[in-house]
Amino acid sequence: MMITISADQAPRDLLLSADPDWSRVQQSLENATIYGYQLDDQIVGVLVLKPLKVGVKEIMAIAVAESYQHRGIAKTMLQLVIKSCQQDPSCEQLQIGTGNSSLRQLALYQRAGFDLSAVWVNYFVDNYSQPIYENGIQCKSMVRLAQNVKGG
Repeated sequence: MMITISADQAPRDLLLSADPDWSRVQQSLENATIYGYQLDDQIVGVLVLKPLKVGVKEIMAIAVAESYQHRGIAKTMLQLVIKSCQQDPSCEQLQIGTGNSSLRQLALYQRAGFDLSAVWVNYFVDNYSQPIYENGIQCKSMVRLAQNVKGG
């Protein structure tokens, strides 16, 4: 079940698994709606949704505890947020960004209806003090995806 939680209820370890820079995570929580996915009386997933500009919201983070991965929790959280934005008259588009090395996430987002909208070349190289590796690939660039939630 997905519930709205406060920033201090959001599991720090989950947020850091989505972004290893705590100061960036804290910035993403400001003015954001934070959803927790509750299972077995604990928060096992988190999704941070933030207004980006008029008509546009961005999923700033989505993460599921390692022991609960591969159960469709991230997919469910995405579907619920997409549906919520479809019903929100102030939301026309959802955006999300992920690393070029985040292969499973890229597939998940595209299956959920997101399309490639931009690539911010060397974003992670230029903005993070330590290199990030996933799937044996250095995470260098941010892949931006978007979905028009009003069917347009």
